[in-house]
Amino acid sequence: MIEIRLIRLQEPCSACVIIDSLIQEMIQKMQVVYPDVKVVMMTLDSLGQVREVEGLEVEKFPVLFVNGVQVTAGSLPTPQQMKIWFEG
Repeated sequence: MIEIRLIRLQEPCSACVIIDSLIQEMIQKMQVVYPDVKVVMMTLDSLGQVREVEGLEVEKFPVLFVNGVQVTAGSLPTPQQMKIWFEG
């Protein structure tokens, strides 16, 4: 099973809010096509919690993990990238 994990901050900057919203829209569209993919949304209350996220290497938000591997940090993936990740 493929697991997509979206990690974001409780109080993000305005750019992070926009990117986070776009990523969530993309994920929702992909879940229609790939309903078996597990999607986990995680919100950190503060940057101090970053150390609690195993595998987090870059502290830009939002962060996407696919099967425990960080694939983006603070950037918007392309629809093609999302499709590859959802297909595994």
